[in-house]
Amino acid sequence: MTFADRLRAGFLALDRITTRIATWAACLALALAACLACYQVFMRYVIRQSTSWSEPILQMSIIYMVYLGAAVTFRRGALVAIDLLLESSRGGLRRAVNLFVFLACLVLVLHMVWYGWQMTERAQFNVNPTLGISMSWAFLAIPLGGVFALVAVVAHYLDPPAKEIDTGT
Repeated sequence: MTFADRLRAGFLALDRITTRIATWAACLALALAACLACYQVFMRYVIRQSTSWSEPILQMSIIYMVYLGAAVTFRRGALVAIDLLLESSRGGLRRAVNLFVFLACLVLVLHMVWYGWQMTERAQFNVNPTLGISMSWAFLAIPLGGVFALVAVVAHYLDPPAKEIDTGT
């Protein structure tokens, strides 16, 4: 086994761990959002007493679900794709199209990490009036999801999924 093969295998092992973490975290965030939404409806319409703390937590859990779920979506190749050029190409052109898509995704994810971190830093002194916590906790979802997505994009390029996602067509 060459050094490049060991490096690739190690990176894909890291990807399996990070994708599993991102999947579980996104699922937990979705479950929390669903529970809080039901709680809000119950409190507002049955008990007739709204709670102020549940709405910002619900919003933050949805934000985390989206950005962590994006990493899983990148890894599985489940993003919406216009793949006419990819499907009609063969050989070198196909490799070039795959490389272009990989680089475009890499630029997007690096953009998320860089500017998401800047937003997180800028928001550190903004306080959510309801919860009394820094708004940077909400913005942290962007660079955090971007780091998970960065690993996922590279892993998807190194080891694309064997089977395409069923689109129902």
